Amino acid sequence: MAIINLKSIYSVAKKEFMDNLRNKWIIAMMIIFLLLTILASYLAGGQAGGEEAFGGMGDTVVSLLSISTLLIPIIAIMLGYSTISGEAENGSLSIVLTYPVKRIEVLIGKLFGLGSVLIFSIVVGFGAGGLIIAATVGASEGLAYLSFIALTIMLGFMYLSLSICISSFCKKRVTSIAGGIVLFFWAMIYGMIIFGILLASGVSFEQFLTPGFAYPDWLFASVFFSPGDTYQMAVMQAFGISQAFGFTMEIPEYMSLGLLVFAQFIWLIIPLILAYRFFKRRDI
Repeated sequence: MAIINLKSIYSVAKKEFMDNLRNKWIIAMMIIFLLLTILASYLAGGQAGGEEAFGGMGDTVVSLLSISTLLIPIIAIMLGYSTISGEAENGSLSIVLTYPVKRIEVLIGKLFGLGSVLIFSIVVGFGAGGLIIAATVGASEGLAYLSFIALTIMLGFMYLSLSICISSFCKKRVTSIAGGIVLFFWAMIYGMIIFGILLASGVSFEQFLTPGFAYPDWLFASVFFSPGDTYQMAVMQAFGISQAFGFTMEIPEYMSLGLLVFAQFIWLIIPLILAYRFFKRRDI
């Protein structure tokens, strides 16, 4: 007998996807991603000062990076914060568990069901925006743009896994909301903390912005402790970008795209394992 029933996982995932489809989540996110892509491309074209109204895919992604690093975690946390605690509180989870379905199947099904909402929205929204850019200025960086979409999906799954972990640990919906808020703001201030440590170590702000400045190795190592920073660095590597957010940096050779993607998988798997341990011990 199989340890995990794939049919049960599919049933749970389908329910989560259909629930969000009925709530118009998917349509709203597709529109947001499409408009953001077009706006970022238009702004990138204006900054480039060329004849085209829209910027190339590389310039567009640079403009999108900070927005997607902010928006995708918010959406993932909103999708996952009450998936265990909220349903346990209103009693619907106890009904689900009366069926012949294991808790690990429920957990994985919810991850893929909610993740499919992100996948569909990101692929259609950013993909349609990419097609518009390609039709306007060309698709010379099309493969790298596809990597950007894949890495953005991975960013959503990382925060979705973290959000589900919080929901599995917290007993009530309100504490899950608080945990999601803490997670989001920690992700936002992490870079500021690292930057503050860099300045405290004796590096001046002028040195930080100087092209060719040798950044310390620990600064690059700190990237692996933040899902958002790992995502941004991976996208920069996919496009071969060394200048973004107002400064130029020489990325070390060991910070390869493969290593960064591996770090993203770690950020996905570990919270999911912890979520299962919390969910398994939960009295419902």
